[in-house]
Amino acid sequence: MTRYTEKQKLAAVLAYRKGAGGLRATASAHDVGVDSLRAWIAAYEANGKAGLVAKRRTIYDLDFKLEVLRRMQDESLSCRQVAALFNIRRLDMVAEWSRLYVAHGAAALQPGWKWEQKRMSKPPSRRDDRDAVTNDQRGREELLRDLQQLRAENAYLKKVQALARTKSRSAPVKGR
Repeated sequence: MTRYTEKQKLAAVLAYRKGAGGLRATASAHDVGVDSLRAWIAAYEANGKAGLVAKRRTIYDLDFKLEVLRRMQDESLSCRQVAALFNIRRLDMVAEWSRLYVAHGAAALQPGWKWEQKRMSKPPSRRDDRDAVTNDQRGREELLRDLQQLRAENAYLKKVQALARTKSRSAPVKGR
């Protein structure tokens, strides 16, 4: 992995913002990856030159992580956008927080959570989890799957009813 100076990052971002070339052309001209340039542009737009400064590794607390996820949800932001907005060094970290939160709740965002889970014995089966969890505690994804299934069933029943009505209306016409 190549490290770039703030000058190199700024030069690439400013060249892109001038509009002389597209994202790929600018990345190629400055010998950087397209994804890196895209991240630098987002960081620059959110935080100016400070967004391009090399950041040290940071351990984020639970409240910060929850605020990032809340803002991402409320404003329908992508992981890249919210990482730039909060000046988070790695956008994949935000995606990981989101996955953990959806799957295991806020407790999974606590420092050290992964290590504790690895030391646990065999996790309970999916069936047991589903039986133990009430409707109020079910995850958003499970509720969306249920809603999709109910909509499909509803649409199927409507089609059957419409077909039955069509047959009952057309039956007397055939007898004439």
